[in-house]
Order: sequence, then structure tokens, then C-alpha cells
Amino acid sequence: MSRAALAVAAALALMPGPCAAQAQSLRLRSGEVEAVVEVASARGFSALPVSRLGAAGWRVERTPVGVLLAGPRGARLELRDGTPFLRWGAAVAQLVHAPYFEGDELFVPLQLVTDLLPARLPDDYAFEAGTMSLTWKGAPRAEPLRAAAQPPRREAPRPAVEARRRPGAQPLPPRDPSARRVVVIDAGHGGEDPGTVSRSGIREKSVALGVARAMAAELRTSDEFEVVMIRDGDTFVPLWDRGARATTAKGERHGVFVSIHANSAAVRGSPARGFETYFLSEARTEHERRVAAIENAPLAVEAAPDGSAGDLDFILRELKNLDQQHWSSLLAEMVQQEVGRAHPGPDRGVKQAPLAVITNAIMPAVLVEIGYLSHPEEAKLIGEPAFQEEAGKALARAVTRFFQRYPPGSGTTAGELR
Repeated sequence: MSRAALAVAAALALMPGPCAAQAQSLRLRSGEVEAVVEVASARGFSALPVSRLGAAGWRVERTPVGVLLAGPRGARLELRDGTPFLRWGAAVAQLVHAPYFEGDELFVPLQLVTDLLPARLPDDYAFEAGTMSLTWKGAPRAEPLRAAAQPPRREAPRPAVEARRRPGAQPLPPRDPSARRVVVIDAGHGGEDPGTVSRSGIREKSVALGVARAMAAELRTSDEFEVVMIRDGDTFVPLWDRGARATTAKGERHGVFVSIHANSAAVRGSPARGFETYFLSEARTEHERRVAAIENAPLAVEAAPDGSAGDLDFILRELKNLDQQHWSSLLAEMVQQEVGRAHPGPDRGVKQAPLAVITNAIMPAVLVEIGYLSHPEEAKLIGEPAFQEEAGKALARAVTRFFQRYPPGSGTTAGELR
């Protein structure tokens, strides 16, 4: 038996059982050794005692507010009680739920081992949904633990908030009817951030850029629109900067913001497929929370000093009752209708979530998941240039229909919609 396997067996044998209600079991494998770790569900979601990661190559150190972990290949994680945001080296990732203390043990969402470890350390970890097992491939020994360096915090642009709220969505304010509408197109991810990658190697950043370019080309055939591309090449743009750039480009004119992405299932082998469109609001379902966590994962280190999602929470609260939310939901409906003409489905519908990329785009803004790269057949489809062109044209049609149905200054209100 290998030294790594002995370490796993010994660590698991000495570990106490969780002190919360048990929902399911996780199999932890290393070499020929397999051990069962009970998973807790006291807070309504599956959670794992973080100390169990010690058996999978991680050094765990308690802090006053959470834990620090050092793992294979120099990986550094900082988890905090009560916030779903964690630091992974110099970046911030997001979990679907906030870790919590039960006595001296910090419990973390099972997503940490089902999604984050296999995705970020694929040479060291693999998760199989069918057997609920995490395989540790005997990674190099973790380096001595030390807190990750904290880059200077940037203040995220915060939207101006109306002094008084009015019930319902109000008309788009009248402006020069001859002014061109601004359409800001955001191809998700890019550069050092590939986004989701299919088993065959199709990258989300490439799919998003292909669809974005096709959408831009279609819109530019009309004199009604001024098209702005957040990126038109394989470059990295921080999440917070995307919405801010869109708002600056729009200025005082009317405009919309469309962010293009591809989806991924929670576990390998899932049959999930189809397309869905998001607008900014609180997530209502586990699926919406998970998509927000995935798309917010490359968020630059802009969290509040206490580790909370201060800027994201502030913007979400302030935008919650503003008119843009209503217009964004209407735009999302049109996107779903038009993409359905290019995509074989299923149509997964309009959804909502606190997505960082659209929080500070002060205009009707949506994020569209064009398909699932985790589904082999759908990955092949959305990786084809012909599909990307059709999907881009569909998004262009949705934007055109939106402005035709709700022209600026038309006086159309939510109460008058049929």
C-alpha cells in the first residue's frame, strides 16, 4: 500500500463523524484504499467537514473567522464562516452556500469536492457522480501553510440609486428618437480564463466569442444600432469591468447589455442540456445559485475586507427595485424565444441570479447560457461555427424585437403590457 493510501486510511479512521444530520455519503479514494465520509445536511444542503480534506492532501489551519488550506501544487484556499465567497490564491470563487461552523468544525458545501477541486486541480482530483466518489491521484505534498497574499482592493463601480422608488416599472425616459441604440456584447471569459471546457476540449471562451461576433455582424447591418464588443479577441477582462465598460459606452443613450456563456452540469455524466437566460435578482433555486457561483468564479479580488461580497450585495440591493430589472426580464424572454429557433432545446426558461458581470451594467442586461459543454452531443453542436452564427443572429433578433416592442419614450409601462 502506498504512503498516500496509508495516510488516507489513517486520517479517516481517526476522524469523528459529523455532528450534523446526514444526507448522503461521499467515497474518498486513493490508490487501493476507499473510505466512506458521511455528508451533513443540517442547513438544508449537503456539506462536508473541511477537516476531512486533510485525508486528500490538504493542510487545514483554523483562523478566527474560518480556515486556511494548503493543497497540491501550491494551491491556497481561504474559507470563511457565513460567506459563500472563498479566496483561491489571488482570485475569488463562489460556493452555492455559505460555510458554517458546527462546534469547532467548519462545514463546506459538497460543491467544493464535486466541482472546484476537480475543475481547478484536474491532475490531482476526479469526481464521479454515479458512485459519489472523489479520487485523489496522489498529488505532491502540500507546502507549508501561509495566508495568501492580498492584492490591493479595487472599489467596484456602484450605480447611482434613485432617491425615491416608484412602484412597478416606469417608461423608458424619452430621448432623441434619432439616436442610435447601443448594444454592448460581452463574450464571457477569455484570455487566461477559459471558462467551462468540454471533454473534447471545446472552451467556453471560444464559443462565447464566436456567438458574440456573429451577433455583432448581424446588428451592424442596421443603422439603428451602435455595437460595442467588450472583447473581440482572446483577452481577459475582469468581471466588474465588463458592466462598467458597458455603462460608460452607453452614456445617456438607450442600450442593452448581453453577456454570452456556455453552461456546465454539476456532476460529470449529467444529462443536463439546453439554453437559459438570466437577469439580475436573487437566486430562487439551487440551480440558479450554482450557475451564479460558476459565472462569478473568476471574480477579481474586490470583496469587502471582511471577506463578504460587499459590493455585489450592495449593488443587488440597490438594483432590486429599479426599473432595469423589469426591462431585463422582458429582454430575457425575447432572448429565449429567439434562441429557441436556433437551438434544438430544451428551452430551460428565464431565470434570475446575482451575477457579477451584469450587476453594474445600468441598462437592460441579461446573461445567456447558450448550451451545456458538459453534455458531449450538445458540446459538439455549440462548438460548430454554423451554430454559433445562428445563435448570434438569434440574439440580434431578440435585441431588435426588444427595441421595436418597447421603443424609447413610448410611454409603455408594466401595467399596460399584455
